[in-house]
Amino acid sequence: MNKSYFSMLDPLGFLLLLLYMVLLIGALIYLSKRLKVGFSAKVISLFFIYYTLFFIVSTLLPFVPDLPDTELFASIITQNYFPPHQSLGVRLFYGITYPLRFLSLFRLELFILLQIFIFMLSLMILWKSWQIVLLENNQDIRLGGTLFLILSALYPSFLLYIPIPLREFFILFGFSIMIYGLVHRYYLGHGVLYILLGSLLLIFGRPQLIVIVIIFLALFQKNRWIKYGLIVSSIFLIPFIFSTLTSYQFTPEFFAYLRNVSNQRYGTLAYGVVEWHSYWEIIRDLPLLFLQFILSPFAFLHDKNPFNLLAIFIDALFTVGIYLSVLYAGVKVSKIYLFVFMISALLFSIWEFHIGAAVRHRMPLVTILLPVASYGMLKFYQDIQNYKARK
Repeated sequence: MNKSYFSMLDPLGFLLLLLYMVLLIGALIYLSKRLKVGFSAKVISLFFIYYTLFFIVSTLLPFVPDLPDTELFASIITQNYFPPHQSLGVRLFYGITYPLRFLSLFRLELFILLQIFIFMLSLMILWKSWQIVLLENNQDIRLGGTLFLILSALYPSFLLYIPIPLREFFILFGFSIMIYGLVHRYYLGHGVLYILLGSLLLIFGRPQLIVIVIIFLALFQKNRWIKYGLIVSSIFLIPFIFSTLTSYQFTPEFFAYLRNVSNQRYGTLAYGVVEWHSYWEIIRDLPLLFLQFILSPFAFLHDKNPFNLLAIFIDALFTVGIYLSVLYAGVKVSKIYLFVFMISALLFSIWEFHIGAAVRHRMPLVTILLPVASYGMLKFYQDIQNYKARK
């Protein structure tokens, strides 16, 4: 009962939990059939119950730490509190999630169920995008589906950040729709509406992701003139739109200021004090910042013992396994997912400064690699079996 949002739990919410679970599981089963992703009713039900039980147990017991911002988001959910002094992303999240708060009757327990519902829908959309890749590479669309779900059940970040009051579920939803659009666009020539919808959701979750949105909209254009026109214009558009949306300056000096002030504030949990006066200096420091971001809490730019951060240390071990599996899968099948991961992670690395927050913020990016990782693991297993058969 160490959670800052414990006092916001409501007995009525728990009483309605079973009814909402039945309705939401039924909706997911229906959507699974419509999307033809091949997730069985039994698996969907078990998955939903698994995450719901984890929410209840982790709320009552202290084995999951009380994470920053959960009290703020719990207040938004239960009190319909508008945070006037918070960042634009938090204020936009307040607006776009009002229908969800209304459907949850402003009960935290019921809102968490809706989060789990959207999270599972995101996994379905992500798997649907992977089915396109499998078809285009003459593979069975069911290949790796069970393993994908097992990885999704075991991924520590999902347990840490999905069944609690945070906005990560919403950002993951935006990424999954955008990925589906990008894959659809690359292989089938369509999908612009999905890219735009996913991008809009991302911007409502974290406005600074407008940088990623503009880059992908430019690079995944089929028309050469539109592509090059967007690439050239983005040099001017990105700084202007970024500054307009976030009220931040788009300069090396300002990015350095944000990092360094945050390092002073968070002490040993922060990393990456920098001195930037040019974009070249950012590029120079980016390799180590990138490694620290994708492998946190391993120590590249800090001296904190990662073993003392057990939960996110386990997450890092899992993540390394995902990275290796994606590499083994091969560029032919992984190129879009790996490209999106690399570009997004590089941009996140510039402004990420916190050991724990890096794990939280990379979660949607690692998630888009899970279908590829499941394929890579199966490929590795099959290669071992073939090698044994030849001996």
